[in-house]
Amino acid sequence: MKTIDDLSGYDKAAIIFDILGDSLATNMFTEIPEPEFYKLRNHAKKLKNLIPTNVKKEVLEDYYFKMLSGDKYRDESVSDKMFAFLETLNEEQLFALLSRETPKIIALALEQLDNEKRMAFLSKVDPNLQNKIVIQTGNLNNIALEAIISTAKELKKKISFLPGPVEFSRGGGKSVSDMLSKMPEDDAKQYLEQMKLDSPDLLVDVKKYFLLFDDIISMPEDMAATFWGDPDIELEIMAKALKDNDSETV
Repeated sequence: MKTIDDLSGYDKAAIIFDILGDSLATNMFTEIPEPEFYKLRNHAKKLKNLIPTNVKKEVLEDYYFKMLSGDKYRDESVSDKMFAFLETLNEEQLFALLSRETPKIIALALEQLDNEKRMAFLSKVDPNLQNKIVIQTGNLNNIALEAIISTAKELKKKISFLPGPVEFSRGGGKSVSDMLSKMPEDDAKQYLEQMKLDSPDLLVDVKKYFLLFDDIISMPEDMAATFWGDPDIELEIMAKALKDNDSETV
């Protein structure tokens, strides 16, 4: 059985590579030529099942100690909030930034945010990716500090390519009701009938903002009294809505 003393520096680098995984290792081993990077990855695969877990743990601890003892990362490693830039992004920008990253990097980034933003992101991805992110969240303690710092730097670079936060409409029931209100009532009724079949949830939302005349005259008395007593009802619009009905109905 191999011990840490039996391992060469190259072996130890390969073990660190294996612990990090491809995505984080790519960010970390940025200073070696591409051919050497692939050789190291192949060596990591060869050693994967040959080195006992306790030896891998020793390698990782030794790596942490040497890294924190050096000057290169001392200032950055004690930074209070390496990922503070993520907090400035809205939900759209956050999704654009992270959605194409690996589950491990997504998990690392989401762990730096409050639960509301975390859940908002997860609600937009498919269940399979959700599961992978959750599993990786439980394994974040295996990520080397250097890789965390490197990942934070890479993500920060990428936000410069994101579009700025903008206000725009997402449609919904209010927008549909605005469209229907500009149509003849018969046309609006046809759209609502089709909506009832194709998208009943949308119909419920639309009905919060838009009523046909049939809806109005079929209201219960108490609800109708409240409706007709509403000072915000525009009489001109109501007159247009009623113009095709006989005087007895009105």
